Amino acid sequence: MTPEERLAALLDDASSRGVKIMDKAGVWHQRLADRFLRVVWLGRMKTYMDGYVTTFGRAIYVPSDFSQWPALRRWQTLRHELVHVEQYRRYGWVLMVIVYGLLPLPIGLAYGRARLEWEAYEETLRAVFVSEGRDAAHAPKLRMEIVRRFTGPDYLWMWPFRSHVNRWIDSALSHF
Repeated sequence: MTPEERLAALLDDASSRGVKIMDKAGVWHQRLADRFLRVVWLGRMKTYMDGYVTTFGRAIYVPSDFSQWPALRRWQTLRHELVHVEQYRRYGWVLMVIVYGLLPLPIGLAYGRARLEWEAYEETLRAVFVSEGRDAAHAPKLRMEIVRRFTGPDYLWMWPFRSHVNRWIDSALSHF
């Protein structure tokens, strides 16, 4: 199956489940979130609108250039984000917001966010394995990127324990 065929099938499936994929720039609360993050980050967060995909409920908010991303990258990204859609369905809005945003702390030791993201990153690894093979899923570059995201500013330093993140990755990769 080509990347374009995979993406088309995934988009059809998502649409049939009521998932909407929307341009962040066209949604007022995403523009507001961008301004808020710029203030909180003292002007250093400049890429929320064009560098991140964000999911709330059954809405996946994408950068304006998302349709120009390679089909394989869009497919892998949407596989990750659809895990978050399922988490919202499973836990509901209120619990999702509390666990993702606050527990036990919003920055540094955000174990709730780390667990939710870990579930989604397991899907990212699975998607890479399925589409690009074992070597790509096990590649040091991908591992370093995931570790960087967990331990760095992308998710507000949600889990500072690099060795723990590496063990999570090892566990996920042991299945494929």
